[in-house]
Amino acid sequence: MELLSDEGLRLDGRRSNELRRIQCKLGVFSQPDGSAYVEQGNTKVLAAVYGPHQAPPKKSNHEECVVNCQYSMATFSTGERKKRPRGDRKSQEMTIHLQQALSAAIKTDLYPKSQIDVYIEVLMADGGNYCASVNAATLALIDAGICLKEY
Repeated sequence: MELLSDEGLRLDGRRSNELRRIQCKLGVFSQPDGSAYVEQGNTKVLAAVYGPHQAPPKKSNHEECVVNCQYSMATFSTGERKKRPRGDRKSQEMTIHLQQALSAAIKTDLYPKSQIDVYIEVLMADGGNYCASVNAATLALIDAGICLKEY
């Protein structure tokens, strides 16, 4: 399969050196403390943040907050019409990677004995799901007023 056409364009119409178009919206939901919608190319992701709130005693850490992350893909997000439960291996791996990235970005020491819940839903998958998910989750954390580290 050819990656570039005779005109030097990718399948989605971009040149080889062009980035995907990015569109972001904050505060797309009213109930969560923070939320965001991100489009990167044709990949569309929603993220919602709840917290910080009191962590359950079993999860409580006296020195820093616990970041709970849940990643899932809508069953209609890809061209394949197969069941994709929240607990499938790919979603579990993505959840772990996102949880590690978000835990590293949040100033967890500012929220002792607390928990921050981050829910990420991929509405349309067209490549770059991880990148779009990190961007959506980060914007939702900012919308929720969570303090992040500067890099």
